[in-house]
Amino acid sequence: MTLEKVKELMQTRMDYFDQHLSDETITAQLKAYTANLGTVPDDIAEAAFYAALGNCRYPKQFLADWQEAVRDIQLDALPSPEQMWVSTLAAAKRIDSELECARNGGNLDEENSREKCLARAWDVFNALPEAVRKLYGNPSAMRSLLASRDTSVSEMNRIYRPAFMQAIKKAPAKALQTPKAAPQLTQGTQPAAQISDSSKSA
Repeated sequence: MTLEKVKELMQTRMDYFDQHLSDETITAQLKAYTANLGTVPDDIAEAAFYAALGNCRYPKQFLADWQEAVRDIQLDALPSPEQMWVSTLAAAKRIDSELECARNGGNLDEENSREKCLARAWDVFNALPEAVRKLYGNPSAMRSLLASRDTSVSEMNRIYRPAFMQAIKKAPAKALQTPKAAPQLTQGTQPAAQISDSSKSA
């Protein structure tokens, strides 16, 4: 979320609650908002802001309400935990194929050399959401659990699926997204007085 959007929504929140805060208080709240929501895209942050504003009863807990609304919006845009599990099993099979290629020393052609096979295995692993990568650690560990030729799909569902589901449900929404460059604040927090002269305390 850009600094401009944070300041705009901060002013709206103060107007909504009819607050007249000191510059020091505004600066502290701006820093809290940017620290907790700085990587959230403007459109999601704004939609969540108004959802939280309409439901918030106590201004002091607004940040927590805003964060919860952001998570709800982000989760709605993500695949379900069940879909993530199926996708993770499919990724494990692709990793298994590439690691098997690397174990056998690769093929004669350059595109399937040992190094290329290993690199592709890591590419598949790194394309998974952060929560999934954190759960399994590396391609080899993921393969040993989810792509074992001695374990049927029904057994994997019984043995490994519960831990997967628990990890997904506990993870923040950001950790469930497909890896990509997250938007950052474009500049540091500016003096709170720049939001609006009318926001200053009398």
